[in-house]
Amino acid sequence: MSAKYSSYEDYTQEGHYHHEDWSQRWKNSKTGWHLQNVNPHVIEHYDSHLIQDRDGKCNIFVPLCGKSLDMMWLAQKGHRVVGVEVAEQPCHEFFKNHDIKYEIKEIPGIGKVMSSQVAELDILIYNCDYFALTQQLLGFAFDGVWDRAAFVAINPTVRDNYAKHLHSLMAPNGRGLLVTLTYDFNERANPGPPFSVPDDTLNSVFSPYAKTQKLSSVDVTDRMKRFAISHIDENVFYLQFQE
Repeated sequence: MSAKYSSYEDYTQEGHYHHEDWSQRWKNSKTGWHLQNVNPHVIEHYDSHLIQDRDGKCNIFVPLCGKSLDMMWLAQKGHRVVGVEVAEQPCHEFFKNHDIKYEIKEIPGIGKVMSSQVAELDILIYNCDYFALTQQLLGFAFDGVWDRAAFVAINPTVRDNYAKHLHSLMAPNGRGLLVTLTYDFNERANPGPPFSVPDDTLNSVFSPYAKTQKLSSVDVTDRMKRFAISHIDENVFYLQFQE
């Protein structure tokens, strides 16, 4: 059988999503990426590669957060957790599902921010475009970032800008964990997120801003059998941002 795509670049030109597409997926409950438990990778690598001070409070960023249970887990560790999510529905559902009283504030020209009103849970979710988030808006920089589903979901054409913008949000020597998927893209019936990201591509995109180190690779073919791909690996990378 002939290859479906002539190159990786050819593959990445298709299946791009827009903001309204993500909102529609949440509305239709087509959210196969949402885990019903805390991601095991963040638990495994939390002490060694995510937090900088085991006894202190860190500012941790969760881009394209949805209603991830990871945010609750990180907040219960005593950290300030900030998510950004363009679809409004999961932002509300996160707080409601955990029975957390929250406040909603409009940010003119940008979107909304929803913040926990529970003293021991310092959680904010910005319902806006990822690129609208700035240190000036936040009032602080991030010590750590947990990207468990963002880089694989964004349109490949904005990967370089994604990495550059993430660097602008990080404190000097900030660190993070980023998860990618790798599979034979010619087996993908309908191109789109989650995109396959070769290790070399990840390293190249982040090389101006961070040192990267591959920590692990796990076969998740059975968990992602809905894609009907013969083999899928889930890879965890450590990011050590430069000043």
